[in-house]
This record gives sequence, structure tokens and C-alpha cells, in this order.
Amino acid sequence: MQVRKFEARTMREALEMVKAEMGPDAIILGVKDHKRSFGLVGDGSIEITAAVSENTLQKKKFVESRIREQDRKIMANSSAKVQREFTNKMVDNHQRAQIAAQPKAPEAQAAAPRSPTRTRYIEIADEVDGMALAQDPASERIRGAAQRAWNAMNEQVPSAVTESRFPQAAIKAALGNGARVQSPDAPDVRALREEIAGLKQLVRSFQQVPQTMTPVSAPVTAHPGADFGLGYEVSFMFEKLVKTGVAAEIAAEILTQAQKHMAGLKLKNKALVDAWVAKFILDTTKIAPEKNAARIQVFLGPSGSGKTSTMVKLASHLVVNEKKKIALLTSDTLKVGAAEQLKIYSQILNVPFGMIRNSNDWSAVLQQLSQFDQVLVDSPGLSLKSLEENSFLRNVMPPKEMSAVHLVMNTTSKDSDLTEMGNRFKGHGFQDVIFTNLDLSVHHGGIYNFMKRFDMPLHSFGIGTRVPEDYEMATKERVLDLLFKLTSLRKL
Repeated sequence: MQVRKFEARTMREALEMVKAEMGPDAIILGVKDHKRSFGLVGDGSIEITAAVSENTLQKKKFVESRIREQDRKIMANSSAKVQREFTNKMVDNHQRAQIAAQPKAPEAQAAAPRSPTRTRYIEIADEVDGMALAQDPASERIRGAAQRAWNAMNEQVPSAVTESRFPQAAIKAALGNGARVQSPDAPDVRALREEIAGLKQLVRSFQQVPQTMTPVSAPVTAHPGADFGLGYEVSFMFEKLVKTGVAAEIAAEILTQAQKHMAGLKLKNKALVDAWVAKFILDTTKIAPEKNAARIQVFLGPSGSGKTSTMVKLASHLVVNEKKKIALLTSDTLKVGAAEQLKIYSQILNVPFGMIRNSNDWSAVLQQLSQFDQVLVDSPGLSLKSLEENSFLRNVMPPKEMSAVHLVMNTTSKDSDLTEMGNRFKGHGFQDVIFTNLDLSVHHGGIYNFMKRFDMPLHSFGIGTRVPEDYEMATKERVLDLLFKLTSLRKL
């Protein structure tokens, strides 16, 4: 026997989920109305506890596996009576075929095949927590209303659906020539219609239950995050994180921790869930130290990521604000005009400039720059798709023991592209990451995704084209601000 719980915004949606998962023979054991809590910030929902026997569920799965997809849809929209007859007919035919195909002993051939016994789950004595609802008169009324709605949903099918989508000819072909479709004017149909009218009036009296009903033809979909095992209470936060660019699996990991550490009532309060997730992001965001002890700082990244602009902004900050003695170098001999552009910047800042063509140049350059506090190196923009590009980049890199390597990434890139570039440059030993063009992107979740996937701290952000104003060191609060949209990116 199978007992399951289904939760949705409305009773109609929950009953549709019961019918789709457990079939028309399911029994409604209990209904809970999760009312609003903690003021206006908590949403309500309907939770239905339903049960079905293991034998009935196995029959349903067997029939669904033997018919076509279009026939399954037709059967799902048929009445419970038609579904039961069709299911039992197919199961009996299958059993008779198996019995006929097996060799039998003489004494066994005389015995007639036994049909499976059917026992309603509600008649089996068992302890179910949901049955305790019967002690509460209000809960009993809701459970009774849900049971009547369930029976009405299974038994009453519009005549147009019965005649066009599941015609009598198809039913008779499946059940035999003796099958009949009940007339809409039959006495039991009229009584059923009166029961449905009374049920509608009862449902209208439940003011706390949302009255927006999903059309019968519309598919019933699970709440956001249900595929990752998340409850309905945190579905709004899952949707919020995914919309800002956080990967679905990372958002699910965060909210799984929220469900684990927050009490049930607190999960129903959106403000408390917001606060818990915000604190979790602050606690898990890694930031690189602002003061780097390495004298040589190398800026790696693909073409167009903003390496040169970021290096010039940092150089301006060190010269103007910290009064450091710095030098600018470039190893980009592939891009036309790259060296000339950086040379102009060095003249503006009044700092030395040099070029690195291979690994042999480093010893002479470092001797000449021994009196300088920082040496900033701009590397060539490469995609690293080939062994030649990887070999060229290694040949122009400074000694590892003297350098710190920053990976520069463009925030406007797709999350999959950021991950791919991170994997390609991982072999060159970058120690933190810089994200540029924050002002051009509306989804900043890729920043948090990259930090989590590669376990790399964030160094700094480029938020515009102005030098050096549009450059800032990364902070945990800034990451949270970007994800939750607490303030505007930059006041113009």
C-alpha cells in the first residue's frame, strides 16, 4: 500500500496531482489547509494525504506501459468507471495469456484462473498520521469536501470529451461489445451534478483558500525546485535565485541547507527565508586579501575579458591612492596595437613600460625593476583551445614563486562559457578571479557560481569604463547586493 502527500496552491491542483500519480482508485485520507502565517508575508497551500493499494498501483503502471501516449491522455480524461473496467480488462487478458502460454500439470489444468482480489485501502486498519484530522470538525469538513471533489473529478467527464476524445467505439473495442456509456440524463448523473453544485458552494465559503482554479485542460506542473526535493515553502526563493543567474543546482544546495536548519513555521515566512539565504551567501562568499605580497601580478583571461583595462585601473589606484612605485609590462605580442596602447597609459601614469617576448627576458627585466613595489603584467588574450596556445602562454609567464595570477572574466558571458574558460585556465595556476562589465549585465549569479565551482576567492570588480573610478575591490556585501538587487549598481 502506498501513502503519499501532495501539496499545491489550490485544492484543484492537488487533486489533479493525486489523480495523475495514484489513479482514480486513490482514497483521500486527510486534507490540511496551510493558512497564512506571520502577517502578510506567508502564502497558503493545500496538502492532501492520499492512499492506494499496491496492487491497484501496479495495475495502473502496467496498463500505462502497454498503451500509446495519446491513449494514455484519453484514458486520463475518462471517468473512473471506464478506467477501472479498461484496466481490469487488460490485466485479465494478460493473465489469461500468461496462463495459456505456460505448460500445466493435469491437476492444475482443471483449476480455473483466479482473479486478483480487490480490497479498498480505507477498509484496512492501519495507523496514519493524517487520520488524526478527523478529530477536528473543520478538518473533517475539508477532508469530506476534498473526497467529494475527488469522486466528482473521477466520475464526471463532459460528454464532449467522452464522445470526441474517447469515443464509444474505442471503449467498446477495449472492453467488449457489452460496454455502455452512461447517458447525461441518467438519474445518478443528475444526482452527481447536484452534489457538485453543493460542493462548489462549500468551496466558496473557504475564504482562506485561493479561488483561482486551474482549467482542466491545463497541465498541472510541480512548484519550482520540486525536482531537487525542495518544499513548496522555499519555491519562491529558488525561483528568485535562478532568475538572477544562480545555477539551479547551486540554488537547490542553498535551500536544502535552509530546510535542514530552519524550523517548519519559519520556512513559511518569506522574510525569514530571505534573511537566512542572505546570511548563507555572506558566510560562503570567499574574498581575496586586498594586500597581495607578490611583487609581480599577472592578468590572465580570454580575449575581450577586459584584462588591459582592469590592469590600468589597478595601476592608477596604486599610483594615485597608495603612492606605490609600479611598472607595467605586456607579453601580448599577438594583438596588433596592444603594446602601443599600454605604452600610452604608462606615459600618462609616468611609470616604466616593457615587453616580455619569452621566458629568458624575465631575469633581465626583474633586475632593472628591483626597486619597484609592484610589477603588473598584461598577458595575451587566448582561448587555449590548442596545445600551441598553452605552450606559448607558459613561455611568457613569470616565475611562480614571485607572482600572483588573476583570472579576468566578463560578467556578460554565459554561465557555461565562464565555467569552460575556468577549466581551460586552471592549469596556469590562477589564485583569484576578477569580474568586469558589471554595468552591462543584468544577471550576476554567474559570479557566485564561478566562485563555488572553482573554490576561488573574488579579487575585484570592474563596473564601467572610467579610470580609475569604475573599479572596486570585491566584498561579500557587494556580492549579496548584486544577487538580491538591494541597490542600484552605480549612481550616474
